[in-house]
Amino acid sequence: MHTSKDKFKMDFHTHCNYSPDSDTPMEEMIIAAIKKGITDLSFTDHVDIDADIDAYPQDWDFDRDAYEKDILNMKGKYQGQIAIYQGLEIGVQPHLVEKNSGIVKANDYDFVIASVHSVERRDLYHKKFFENHNDKDSVMIYYSELEHSLRNFDAYSVLGHLDLYLRYKPELKSVPLSSYEEIVREILKKAIENGKGIELNAGGYRYGIEQNNPGTALLKIYKELKGEIITLGSDAHRPDYLGYYYEENCELLKHIGFKYITTFEKMKPVFHKL
Repeated sequence: MHTSKDKFKMDFHTHCNYSPDSDTPMEEMIIAAIKKGITDLSFTDHVDIDADIDAYPQDWDFDRDAYEKDILNMKGKYQGQIAIYQGLEIGVQPHLVEKNSGIVKANDYDFVIASVHSVERRDLYHKKFFENHNDKDSVMIYYSELEHSLRNFDAYSVLGHLDLYLRYKPELKSVPLSSYEEIVREILKKAIENGKGIELNAGGYRYGIEQNNPGTALLKIYKELKGEIITLGSDAHRPDYLGYYYEENCELLKHIGFKYITTFEKMKPVFHKL
């Protein structure tokens, strides 16, 4: 698809109107991506079952077939201008392993992000989870639920925005890495052993926390553990943020020692030299 590696620019975490938190039509996102020089664009619309025991009495009704049909139509319409991938961002919780596996296997996805959005069956966005725990316990429970969720779930490509909790409670930056580093290392080791990766998500800058998710310390741990699969994503829900911090994050990854960034086709990683 690309005429040269110099022109390659990816965004592998984006949302359109198939997500409950975006009303931007898919085609509008694609046109904006082309204008921004993005060559490889993956839609990763949300599927979050049982997201909050209080706020969401019913699951979001994600129309997988219509989503796939639109992706295929857009691929044909914009062939030669941009590579479009059918992705998914699936909300992982320990009790959803079987349901989530079935959702991923029901359609022919290129790429799946496994993300924690809800802890103890409460959406982090509403912050009630944090009200029930002190700061250190909040972080540990978050990572414990992620570790538990991944024990029997491998229908994913990368782990999404590993330290997402910082977007909703920035004060948790004060929790020392040493208090949760061991469990983070276990999560990352398991991902690496299973041929999975992580994403570098620029969305944190949009939330005013002045960092990516995950932050640099966690990226360095992943590199130290010999992790190589890493995608770049803006987490854009509207066109303005497509490709957000792309060049800066390529430089950050080079500085840490990464040699490649990754796209996915049919759930298989494709490496692109930084």
